[in-house]
Amino acid sequence: MKSETVDFYYFLTQANFKLHLHTELTLGNLSKVIYFRQSISNMMQRKRAAGYGGGSGVRKNNPYHAGTPTRSFGRPKSTHGKKLYVLFFMLLLATMLGIYTSSFGTSKVTQTQTKTNGDSIVKNVGVKMDEHEHIIDHLSNPNGDAAVEAEKSQNEESNDSGKSEALSSTATTTSTSTTSYISTREAIQSIKGEFYTRYGGKDEALAMLQRGILPASGGSSKPENDEKATRHTAERIIRAKNRKLIPISNEEQEELEEDGVGDGDGHHNQFVIAFGGYSVTVGRGNFYNQSYPFIMQNVLKPVFKSMGLELVVRNSAIGGIPSFPYGFCLPNFLGMDADVVSWDYGMNEGNGAEAFESYLRHSISTLPKRPMMIMLDTKARRVDMLKKYFDNGSLMDSIAVGRADVAVNKHILEKAESDRPEGFQKWDEWGGPKGSPGQSSWHPKYKEHEMIGWMIAIHFLDALEKVADILEAKDTNSSIDMDDAAHEKLVLLPKPESAVRTNGGAESPSHLLYGVPLDDEAADDSRWHMDPVSCRTSFLPNEHGGMTEIIASGLAEGVGDDLESRDDSQYNDGWVVDVGKVERDTKRKVKKHGGMGYIDMKNALYGIPGSGTLQLELPHEGPNHGHKHSKDTDMLASHWFDTLVFCEVNEKRGDNECKPDKDITYTVGGVEADVVQITSAAAYLNKSLCVNVSIPKDARVSLKEEDGAEENQLADHEKVYLKVDVTVTGEKVTRKDGACSISHIVWQSH
Repeated sequence: MKSETVDFYYFLTQANFKLHLHTELTLGNLSKVIYFRQSISNMMQRKRAAGYGGGSGVRKNNPYHAGTPTRSFGRPKSTHGKKLYVLFFMLLLATMLGIYTSSFGTSKVTQTQTKTNGDSIVKNVGVKMDEHEHIIDHLSNPNGDAAVEAEKSQNEESNDSGKSEALSSTATTTSTSTTSYISTREAIQSIKGEFYTRYGGKDEALAMLQRGILPASGGSSKPENDEKATRHTAERIIRAKNRKLIPISNEEQEELEEDGVGDGDGHHNQFVIAFGGYSVTVGRGNFYNQSYPFIMQNVLKPVFKSMGLELVVRNSAIGGIPSFPYGFCLPNFLGMDADVVSWDYGMNEGNGAEAFESYLRHSISTLPKRPMMIMLDTKARRVDMLKKYFDNGSLMDSIAVGRADVAVNKHILEKAESDRPEGFQKWDEWGGPKGSPGQSSWHPKYKEHEMIGWMIAIHFLDALEKVADILEAKDTNSSIDMDDAAHEKLVLLPKPESAVRTNGGAESPSHLLYGVPLDDEAADDSRWHMDPVSCRTSFLPNEHGGMTEIIASGLAEGVGDDLESRDDSQYNDGWVVDVGKVERDTKRKVKKHGGMGYIDMKNALYGIPGSGTLQLELPHEGPNHGHKHSKDTDMLASHWFDTLVFCEVNEKRGDNECKPDKDITYTVGGVEADVVQITSAAAYLNKSLCVNVSIPKDARVSLKEEDGAEENQLADHEKVYLKVDVTVTGEKVTRKDGACSISHIVWQSH
């Protein structure tokens, strides 16, 4: 009995299983079993050398025990050896079941693990850590690994310890062992392999990618800048992974969990890419779901899923429109939650970059995440504009994307169909039924959409791989600013690159297009800003901010389906939601082919003199003034609003159509306003679409008063509105020749 006790004590000490070792077991039972098994094997060898175990044979392979008698560990013959053999398997079973851990209580680990026979065994390290490293460690365990579960079990007071919001810089320990993103890397490599196969092999496919994707950072010609851009996109994705703000229903949660992106607490994580543009991006001539945004989504979705993220793609393009007034309303069309947005208006806007720069500045100012920009265009001036916004630090990861005429090796398309790689076969076939609207030479066919979608997807793979590096702590620069000071909340804008006439007058409201210098009197005019921009629109699709939200009265009811023709009697009942003749005819043709999935529609409010007055209430959506409003002058509209723009639907209907600057009277805050046609932006087929409606100096705001509020005194719970009456006063305006229309109302508050 005594010898057995000595044997057991020797076994415990020599095998390095002291009481605190239980904490190691939570870091991966498999590694511990290997470590345990090897430790016992080494101990048995040393015991035999010391005379504890009998046996025959000579140890030949270990230089430290040359000539030492030994016996195979799997064949104990002595009673003493059999007892140790049984003891090993009992402890092995206990280790695998976690019984060994609970048997010895709890103890804090403050030592690092050494290497055993070349196998690195990772262990908790008791060191002070940075807050961002703590968050990254949490993010790298999206499904909750054993280390996180152990930490949660030791901290029963915190019900939310698994959520990123509960993580604190006061934590003192973390595991350097992180969840391996093996599935992510495997998905990335699989997608790259398919891309190479589809487009003629690795060299040919990468050459096409280099021609077709032009990073603002300079790409392969400037690898250091390209690395910054890739990391910038990766950090966007990490923030989306850490952001759990979207409540969903139980049914949606179950569906998302089946896809591996739900978190079980009624929220989910999204990365949102929202595409703006016109008919090319819509996918005209093909089915809506064959457009390149959805091709890209299908390619990337499994990679995002492997990271616990839902990839949300919105194709918010609208056929036959310019970049403005759409660009005034980016939150409406693209959504306030967009991480990435796009611009595709090249065919309508020549070679200049002025409108594109304004669109860029609105995306920075009006969208909270200051999203990455994807420009489907390679015109030199606009590509240069993207590069300038990289150089000035405003947008670090934007890209220009080329179509087939830029990206594709024309020699491949000259080959016989059977000799072409898969991605170039059936190149001249449309995705939609023959004769579908939009099957024109300037619209890409299905295989070109597919190619564009694949190129954009492959570009994102580098950033997704960087995400894996960061979350696995393979990227040495792993500190992430989770408050996103470098990505979001950019209050200031750089000085515009375009020539801006700051005193251009009402016909050129540069303050609405580009912003204004922060300090007009300062010698340094490098810092600019833009007052908050509000928009309501009748165009579809939009995420929020529909036109009907601001209509107080004057809208005709029960006018029927959008594609039904209207008559004069309906127009005489009030302003009518309608579409133009070209839009209706086009959508009727699409309907004959089943609708093709399209969701865009250029609805507008139409009126004639018999429609009466359309009464609007525009809410003040600028910053809180931070002071009491007890003076009479505080109720002047100019104290709250400084810009008001009305835009008509973009269609040409003949010389006798309504002219908004002459045939409509606008009464703002009780005072008739001056109206000027805007000529510096928002034009379609050489027709200006918007008018600048002045804020009269005597115009007054109105309050939504509640009980206890004094007249003309703003209470904390009241809302300021600007009332605007719109009346068609041009006697010659008729529905047949072209009624007056309103598709966008834009205003700035301060």
